[in-house]
Amino acid sequence: MKKIHYILFCLMAMEGYAQVAISTNPSDHEPHPNAILDVKSTVPAKAVLLTSVPQISDAANPVGDNTFKGALVYSKNNASVYEHDGTRWRSTYDYVVETKPQYLAHFSRPSNVALSCTIPFLGTNCTVSNILIPISNSGPSDFQGTNINLSLTSNIITVNETALYRITYRSYAVLGSNSPVEARLKLQKASAATPTTFADIDSQSFTSDNARLGYNPVFNGSIVIQLNAGDKISLSGYMQYSPTVPVPGLSSSATFQNNGSNGTGEIIFEKVIL
Repeated sequence: MKKIHYILFCLMAMEGYAQVAISTNPSDHEPHPNAILDVKSTVPAKAVLLTSVPQISDAANPVGDNTFKGALVYSKNNASVYEHDGTRWRSTYDYVVETKPQYLAHFSRPSNVALSCTIPFLGTNCTVSNILIPISNSGPSDFQGTNINLSLTSNIITVNETALYRITYRSYAVLGSNSPVEARLKLQKASAATPTTFADIDSQSFTSDNARLGYNPVFNGSIVIQLNAGDKISLSGYMQYSPTVPVPGLSSSATFQNNGSNGTGEIIFEKVIL
């Protein structure tokens, strides 16, 4: 009987007060004055577990109900939180997040880099891969702070702060008389744990189809990526030559230019602040 009286007392208190606090700390039970529901937790904090559905089509979808606008549910199918906009469920990933870039470094291209290869005897193609592209910090627009550091001796850029970065890189190339099937500018990363092992994280390519259409071989790339302190970034060139009629001794070339009529080669680091 005492338990029943206690439960009734709690329900009456909640009905009269209209504000509720849920806390793992018994001494911290007062809700924030501007919150109808205040969920609190001690460290390590307990999470608020949303209602989950196998897929979003399993969730109630009251079309045209503005009072339902802002409701949240979690879809296991694509691991996304959905918000109802009064008309339909929308994944929170669909919303465009305004980003404010913080410019940290600008590096330019100091010299041209020529890639060339020759069809070997009994061969049908040739490939040149991972030729390091020189990077400079001595151009009129170049700068670097403490967050980004460039080694001029190795042309390797080191990130000194863990953060979300936007890396923009660009260059252009001049193709030889025998155009390669593909020329590619690659952005590569090595982790702090394996600083000499670089892997592609983004690339821009120019193919022989583009050349036949008269396009200039201009490479413009941009990527947003989480980098850890000690990670290293580099630019490298790649080309492949596989003529329709392979002739041993036949060669091709692609030269990545540092500047000219199509623009200046550069790489820019920005810190993305959400």
